[in-house]
Amino acid sequence: MKLVESHKKRTHINITALVDILFLLIIFFAVSTQFTNQRSIGVDLPQSKTGSTVSTLRKLMIVMKEGELVLINGRPVLWEMVMQTIKEGEFDKTQKVILNIDKKISHGKVIRLLDILKLLHFKKVVFGTYASP
Repeated sequence: MKLVESHKKRTHINITALVDILFLLIIFFAVSTQFTNQRSIGVDLPQSKTGSTVSTLRKLMIVMKEGELVLINGRPVLWEMVMQTIKEGEFDKTQKVILNIDKKISHGKVIRLLDILKLLHFKKVVFGTYASP
């Protein structure tokens, strides 16, 4: 009686090359990623200990500095043209409006800006602050 020994070959998958390729792809994407830099404007924001960060994608951002110049999404606009500029722009009214207002701006101008936003049916307004340590 002859016993037949069955030798099955085990197949092994060598994943070393796969891991090398994955690391190369990760390095490639990390090196080729572009980060956009936003221009900074010297606005002296008030401090807040309870502030949180807000994404600025597809939102209306208004910067008010001393004087009659207002920046709407980085574009300089005269104070008299603020309402018309916002009205002409296609902004999502369900998104938050970000107001970066210098602390030296009078209370009356801030209220006038809030009135303009309310007249144009913007519902959410966020005031930018400087996060204190």
